[in-house]
Amino acid sequence: MLTTSHAQGHQWLEQVSRQYGPVLNTEVRVLDRWALDRCKLLLAKIKFRYVSDSESRWIVVKLLQELTEDTGFTYLTGNALTPGLTKAFHQAVLDLRGALIKAAELTSDVFENREKGIFVKELLSRYEAELVRNRLVDLAGLLPYVKQLSPTNDCIIVDEYAIRTSLVGKSFLESLTGGVYIALNSGHEFMSADSSFPVERTEFFHSLGSLAEVREVVRRIMEKGISWDQVEIIASDYEKRAAAVYTVTTTTQIACTFSDGLPIGITNAGKAAKLYLEWLESGYHLDSLLSALKQGVIRLRDEQQMEITSSNVIGELERSGIGWGQERYRLWGQAMETDTSKEQMLIVGNQNEARSALLKILHRFFEHLFQPLTEQTLSSPAMLIHTLISFLETYVVLNEDSDDQVLSGLQSLEQSFHMADELTMNSKLALRYVQEGLEGLRIQSKETPSPGRIHVTSLSSGGQTGRPYTFIIGMAEKNWSLSVRQDPLLLDEERARISPDMDQSIELAQRQVEERDVRMGMIRGDCTLSFCSYDIVDHREHMPAYEMLQMFRGKTLQTDADYEAMVQSMEEPVRFFRSKAGLSVDASEQWLRSLVTNNSRIKAGQAFVYAYYGSLMDGNNAELSRENLEFSAYDGLIETNLHPVRLPGDEHTFGGSAFSASRLELYGRCPKKFFYQEIIGVRAKEVALYDRTRWLDAMQRGSLLHEIFDQYLIDSKGRRTDLNGSLGHDLTFLNEITEEVLRQYAKEVPAPSMHILHKEAESIRKDVNIFYLSEQRRTSIPVFTELQLHREGKPLVLEFSNELSIPIKGFVDRVDRVAPHHYKIYDYKTGNPRKYKQNECFSRGTQLQLPLYGLAVEQWMKETGFDPEAQIVASAYYFPTERGMGEEVSRPQNRREDLESLLYNMMESMRTGLYPPAIDPIGCTWCDYNSVCGSHSEQFLDKRSAPGNADRLERILEVNRFV
Repeated sequence: MLTTSHAQGHQWLEQVSRQYGPVLNTEVRVLDRWALDRCKLLLAKIKFRYVSDSESRWIVVKLLQELTEDTGFTYLTGNALTPGLTKAFHQAVLDLRGALIKAAELTSDVFENREKGIFVKELLSRYEAELVRNRLVDLAGLLPYVKQLSPTNDCIIVDEYAIRTSLVGKSFLESLTGGVYIALNSGHEFMSADSSFPVERTEFFHSLGSLAEVREVVRRIMEKGISWDQVEIIASDYEKRAAAVYTVTTTTQIACTFSDGLPIGITNAGKAAKLYLEWLESGYHLDSLLSALKQGVIRLRDEQQMEITSSNVIGELERSGIGWGQERYRLWGQAMETDTSKEQMLIVGNQNEARSALLKILHRFFEHLFQPLTEQTLSSPAMLIHTLISFLETYVVLNEDSDDQVLSGLQSLEQSFHMADELTMNSKLALRYVQEGLEGLRIQSKETPSPGRIHVTSLSSGGQTGRPYTFIIGMAEKNWSLSVRQDPLLLDEERARISPDMDQSIELAQRQVEERDVRMGMIRGDCTLSFCSYDIVDHREHMPAYEMLQMFRGKTLQTDADYEAMVQSMEEPVRFFRSKAGLSVDASEQWLRSLVTNNSRIKAGQAFVYAYYGSLMDGNNAELSRENLEFSAYDGLIETNLHPVRLPGDEHTFGGSAFSASRLELYGRCPKKFFYQEIIGVRAKEVALYDRTRWLDAMQRGSLLHEIFDQYLIDSKGRRTDLNGSLGHDLTFLNEITEEVLRQYAKEVPAPSMHILHKEAESIRKDVNIFYLSEQRRTSIPVFTELQLHREGKPLVLEFSNELSIPIKGFVDRVDRVAPHHYKIYDYKTGNPRKYKQNECFSRGTQLQLPLYGLAVEQWMKETGFDPEAQIVASAYYFPTERGMGEEVSRPQNRREDLESLLYNMMESMRTGLYPPAIDPIGCTWCDYNSVCGSHSEQFLDKRSAPGNADRLERILEVNRFV
C-alpha cells in the first residue's frame, strides 16, 4: 500500500482490521522511500551515496557562497545568505529537478529578471556537477537507477493523493509498478452532500481563549465517561492548540500522543540548548547561564563528579559582575586567583575554603565553555552544533526520556550538517542556521494512536484514526483559509513557462484543501467543532471558519443560516471554568466556581480562602494588628524570653563576631531591616547590575579613587626630605598615579566602548584635580591610610565603661596628625554631601562612623604603642570629587558620654527585642525589603508617638533623641 505517510497507511489498516479482521502480508510504503530502498543495492555496487533534502541544502548553501563571491554574478550582491534565502533557493533547485529540468535545458528568457535566470541556471548547473563530482545522488537522481529495476510483482494499492506528486514521483510509480496498480477511491469531501460525515451527531461551542477551549473538551470527555483512547483531537492551529492540550492534560495527568510532536522547549535539554545559543548570541551575557542554573536545567560538578549546590553557584555568579564579553570572564578568573579584598579577608576559615573551592570549579567551567569557541567554531554551523551537543552532554540535567529525544534529534541534525563541514560564514549567520535547526526539532512525536491515550493531530494529518469521538478545535477562519502565496523565487508565471509539470501556488493550495476535506470526510461517530470567538490574551475577536458554518447548516437544515445565527444558537462562550454545577477539570476550577458568581461577579471569598489556608488567615491577623495602636510582634517586637537575641560580645557568641559602624548605623536607620539582615540572616541577593552605558559602578569608582588617593599620600609622604615637614604636593606625580590606576582598572574591568571609557576616565581626572586642590590647602600630615582596626581576625574591643564594651571591625580611610599627639580622621565620600549636616553629630543614630572610629583609633594607637598619648580631636566626611567640590563635613569628638549613652541604649534595645520599622519612610522606597514591609513604616508613625507604647519603646526612642 502506497500512501502519503506511514502513519496514514497504518491507521487505515487498523480500521480495516477492526471491521473485517486481520489484514495479512500487507506493507505500508511511501513512494520516495520505496524507490530509495529498491535502489540501495545498486547504488552500493557503483559506490554512490544518497543525499537527503536536509543534506543537499548545504550543497546549495556552499554553491550560493561561491556564486555571490564570483564577480560575474551580481544577482545576490549585497544580500546576506540567511537561512530563509538559502531555503528558497534550495526549494527552487528541488522543484526544478522534481520536474526533470536540467540546467542545460533552462533558459534565462523564461524568467522575469534576466539576471535571476542566469543565476538560477548557473546554480542548478553547479549543483548537478557537485553531485557527479562527489558521487552523490539526490531524489531526482534516483530515476535512472529506478528505471533499471524490474517492476514488482506485488499487488500495489495506491492512495490517490500519493500519486499526485512531482513528475519524478509519477515516473517512480510507473517504473516500479509497470503501470499496474489499484488506485483507491479518495472518498467525498466532508462538506459534500454525498459525504458520510456525522453532521447530525455534531456539537458546537465557542470559547474565550485556547486554554478554555481545551478545558471544555476535557470536561465533556470526562462528563460522558469516554475512554481516552476513543478520542481524537484535531488541532486546527497545531502549534498553539497542541501546546494548550499539553498544558491542560499535563496538569490533569491525562495521557496523550501528539502526531506532530511538541517543541523541545518543554524539556530541560531543549531549554538549555536555547539558553546556550542565546548566551552566544548576546556576546556571552552571564544572564543566560544564570537563567539555565535558576531553572535547574544545567548543573555543575566538582572534580569527583559530585553535583554542586546550584544556589551557591548562582549567588557567586550574581555577585561576580562579569556581565558580558569573553574578556570579562577571563579577568574575573584572574581576579579570583589573586583576590585579597577586605571582604575576603573577613571570611571565616571554613567559609573561605568552601568559597575558594567553588570559585575554582567556576573557573574550570568557564575555561571548558570557552575552549572550543574559537573563531573557526563560531563561523561553522557544523562545528557550532557539535559544541552545543558537547555542552548539553556535559552539563544538562536529564530528567526524562524527552531530554534524550532532544539529544538524539540534535545528533541527527549534526549528521545532516556534515555536508557543511568545510563551510564557514559570518558567526551571526552560523548561529542562525543552528537556531533554525533547533526550532524545527520536535519531541514526543507519535504519528499513530496508542492505547489508553488521547491522540492529538493536525489539520494536515487528522481524521484518519477511526476513533468514535472527534474534537476539532481552533476552527477559526484564519486557521482554515489557506492563503495562496507564490514561491518567492520561482513565480507562477515563470513556472508555467519553464514546464507544465511544475506545480503552481494555486494548484498546491487547492490540492491541500481538497486532501484535508477528504480526510475530514473519513470521520465517523460523534464530532464536536469549536473555535475561540474572543482571545483574552490577544484581546481579539475571531470569526468561525466557513466549514463550521456549513456543518451547522447541515445539522439544523437551515441552508440560509449565517454566522450570527450559528453563534446565537450556541451557549455563552466557554470560560476557563464552568460556573454552573458539574464536573471540575481541576482544583482551580473548584476554587473559581466558589469565588465567582454565575454572572461573573467576584464574591467576597475571604472566608473560603482563610478556612483552607490557615497561613493566609495569620497574615490577615498580622495586617489587622498593624492597624491598631498597640506595639506587637507584628511590628517588630521579639519575645526574647522565647527567642533570646545574641549580639557580638555576648556570651555564647562566636569569638570573631563584631559590629562595624555600618551595622550600627543600619540599626539606627531601620531596626527592622537590621533584624532581617543581621539577626536572622535574610539578606538581599548581591546581584551585580550590568549597564552597557557605564564603565564603573559606584563601588568600583569609589575603590579606584581611594587607591589613587592612598597611593599618592603614601608615596608623597615617603618622598619627603624632612620627616617632620609637610607634604610637598606634585600634580605631575599625582597624574602619573592616576593614569597608572586607570590603565590597571581598564584591564580588569573592560569598558563597553572606548567612548565610555574616555568619558568616565576624564570625569575621574577632574575628581583627582579637586582632591589635589583640597590637599594643597591642608597643613596636617597623613600618618595612616586604610587603617585596619582589627588584628589577626580578632576584633578591637572598644571599652567605654564597666557597663559597656563593643567588639568592632573596620577600616579607617585616613588619619592625619594635626599637632603633637593630636589627630584628625577622615572618611572619603564620593556621593553628594547633602545628607551630612554640619550641625549634627549622631543624626539620630544613623551617622556613627566618625564618633565611633575616633574613639577606636585613639584606643588602637594607645594599645599598639604607636602613641600612648594620642587624642582624636577632630573628624570629617571628606568629599574630594566634582560632586562634593572638596567639601568637608565635620563631626565633633568631644561627645564621648553621649556616644556611650546612645550605644548603651542601642544595645539594650536590640537585646530587649525592639526592631520596629524605619523612622523615616522615605528610605523605604529603594529598600531591598520593601516587598516584605510595604507601608509599615508609615503605619508605625502613630504607634511610635502613642503614650501606651512609650515604656516599651523607651530605649529606641532614646537612641533617636541623639542628633
